Amino acid sequence: MTDTQVRAGWYPDPLGMPQLRWWDGRSWTSHISTARETPVRSAAPTGFAEPEEARARGRHRAETSGAGEAARGAAQYASGQSALPAGTNATPELGWAGAALTLHSVQATRVPMLIELGVAGHPSIRIDPRHQAYDWVLELDRFPEHPTGVVVSVELVGEGTPPPFALPARSLDELLWKVGRAAFPERLAPWLEDGQAYWLTRWPNWTSLQPETDHIRQTAMLANMMLTIEQLAQLSGRGVETTRTLINALSLMGVLGVADPATVAPQPAAAALGENSLFQRLRRRFRIT
Repeated sequence: MTDTQVRAGWYPDPLGMPQLRWWDGRSWTSHISTARETPVRSAAPTGFAEPEEARARGRHRAETSGAGEAARGAAQYASGQSALPAGTNATPELGWAGAALTLHSVQATRVPMLIELGVAGHPSIRIDPRHQAYDWVLELDRFPEHPTGVVVSVELVGEGTPPPFALPARSLDELLWKVGRAAFPERLAPWLEDGQAYWLTRWPNWTSLQPETDHIRQTAMLANMMLTIEQLAQLSGRGVETTRTLINALSLMGVLGVADPATVAPQPAAAALGENSLFQRLRRRFRIT
């Protein structure tokens, strides 16, 4: 585990319950504790309007600006909401990184709930994970990659609770693609580990996104074989940094299978493989010189 990854330990329950839940360093577990955290003061008010019903829900504030962090000293959360673990010293992830951690946790728990993303200077984004759908009055080409503030509100609901917008709405894949690429531009997502290998479990829904050709090619490669980030970068002729960002986004979308580093067999460099090896056949198929 690297210093930028989330350390194992007891953290406030991401479902907003008055309890702690054990984070094993990679995912939430079923182990809970009724111990309470030391109360913290409420988050500073946002610079944009929120509906009254959104204020009533628990929320996690993830600011992108570093101003005032030293003065705060500790993470600040509105009453009733628990923060996701992020780094050390109870310091939360910021901006889209904090939102991505919340979204990943909610997707992993599979507990019926609704999510609202309050993005500074923009209308709120409403999400219903039960239907893998979201609604936003703006088009995704208006998605702000570096907002000054993000507030995540999570509301537990029943299986039969009506969605907050008319279905089918928009595919959640498209929003998660945007969030996943913006959240961790210079590092691996905290729920992933260095050395893991990945493969595609389903094709992502990119209907309205027009992804780059290289994104499609790399994703297609993952549909053919299991690869580490370094192997995928080498095979596709792309940089490790851009490949890592792709893996972050696809992982948040829930379209990747993951193999632990201990189970990944070392692979020789593509240049050292024979002319008819799988690596070389894939390179020819995707027209990579």
